[in-house]
Amino acid sequence: MAKLTRRTFLRGVAGTAALPVASTLFTAATSRAATKPFAGKSLNVFMFDHPYPRALKQLLPQFTDLTGIKVEIDTPSFIVYNQRADLELSTGSGAFDVMTMTFIFSGKWIGAGWAAKLNEFIAKDPALDAADFLAGAMAPMKVGNDILALPFVAESTLMVYRTDVLKQAGLRPPETFDDLLAIAPKIQTADTKAYMGRGLGGVHWIWPNYLYAYGGRFFADPPKDMTPLLASPEAIKAAEVYGRLCRDYSVPGVASYAEPQSSGGMMDGRTAIYVDALAWVGLAGDPAKSKVHDKVAYTLPPGGPAGRFPQVAVHGMQIPAGAKQKEVSWEFIRWALSKEVMSRIAETTAYPAVTRASVLDSPRYKQKYNWGGSDIGALHGQVLKLAGSGYMAYRTVPEFPPIGDRVTIGVTEVMTGQKPADQAMRDTNRDIEGILTKAGHKIRR
Repeated sequence: MAKLTRRTFLRGVAGTAALPVASTLFTAATSRAATKPFAGKSLNVFMFDHPYPRALKQLLPQFTDLTGIKVEIDTPSFIVYNQRADLELSTGSGAFDVMTMTFIFSGKWIGAGWAAKLNEFIAKDPALDAADFLAGAMAPMKVGNDILALPFVAESTLMVYRTDVLKQAGLRPPETFDDLLAIAPKIQTADTKAYMGRGLGGVHWIWPNYLYAYGGRFFADPPKDMTPLLASPEAIKAAEVYGRLCRDYSVPGVASYAEPQSSGGMMDGRTAIYVDALAWVGLAGDPAKSKVHDKVAYTLPPGGPAGRFPQVAVHGMQIPAGAKQKEVSWEFIRWALSKEVMSRIAETTAYPAVTRASVLDSPRYKQKYNWGGSDIGALHGQVLKLAGSGYMAYRTVPEFPPIGDRVTIGVTEVMTGQKPADQAMRDTNRDIEGILTKAGHKIRR
């Protein structure tokens, strides 16, 4: 995994051919499911809270009817999931039959051999059509020819904004983060804050949009040169701008917000601009859940002096190496990630961050995901293309999880006014040097 770069990330998005999608759920496996070879079995599935597992929970009765398998899905918050999953996989207890392969942990978990190879299952299961998964979405899930997980989401950061709020102020969507900071006091009211930030584990997902836009980087040249650069003037500037937006122009207590709280604030109309992963900003356009679904539009996240650097992440489903009933685990994965189920979720919920070409290119997807005149599929493709330049390489180095946690602490200190940005980032960089030195990296000073 150390050799994985974002140059291969989501390669193959452009030019994928549309494939037919079955009209009924799990049609491809109906004949085998009808025999119910695993009837009476139970599965424990462990994923973080996310729109896709939320939707799967609603469909579980159909899976049980088809297979006879009963499923429990545990979905704590992202940060809690990663802590528990890292411990669970390291012990190999086999307590869970299916788990999420988290993007930032993929290098560590795959490198340690904690995920079972799926090649034999895939080879025996042509109905799955593994070739339909976007090539780049598969990249973080593989080492060489070995497939360790299958992706359920290809996240891209986008910006959703209130068209009514900006129109009333006579403003256009901000092109840069400096623009965003400049218009914030012009669009903020007592009822509607200008910007929806995010804290907890989300800081090291949102803040890098700022860091790279201002010309900063996490490391000098990962994975070859891991010298941290988070005390640079560019990193300090990025922390200052993000911190001020969250402190002065976001909802109270935003530093403690996880994804559901931030997306919920946008859906409730409590904020005007929100930058986050497509699966979360997409909820603002959901007519069934969002109070402002008819007052929002989407575009690329803002940029800065160095350009525009939206973030991307892929999460997948893995069978832990210690799982005790891998055939039953595979039965769930093949259903949960089938064309039919992914298409059903994309069509019936606000879930545009799909990983199958047949779903992304389907007429139904293109028709549904045109929100406020914004072609979500096209924006999604733009982000994935931008990320193909390689700037996401920092995120899959094995040491990133604890580094990301330390960055969260440092940027949160700026968000809450506990430290000025220069001190917070110098302290963060010093501690990250210690993490990397302990891991055996040579740090240039």
